[in-house]
Amino acid sequence: RTVEPASARADLRSYISDSDYPPSALRNEEEGTTGFRLTIGANGRVTNCVVTSSSGSSALDNATCSIMRRRARFTPARDQFGNPTTDTHNARIAWRIAD
Repeated sequence: RTVEPASARADLRSYISDSDYPPSALRNEEEGTTGFRLTIGANGRVTNCVVTSSSGSSALDNATCSIMRRRARFTPARDQFGNPTTDTHNARIAWRIAD
């Protein structure tokens, strides 16, 4: 049982920059918001990412999970004994092409 939930060490949006925009999505002028659920291990690393609501672009959805698995770091959740434990975290990333 999780007593203290995992918390992101930084705003998850800060892990994605304009240079991360998938080239195919740029070419096709694809924008949208990807909803996703991260599974966070007891070490604070993302162990899984599942898209819970698609942006309408598979390139953007795939990029979201790929980036979150590589870059996102969390302070691990704690159980009732204060031990690090696994947790999940739901979030959304809005992809917009920069002007």
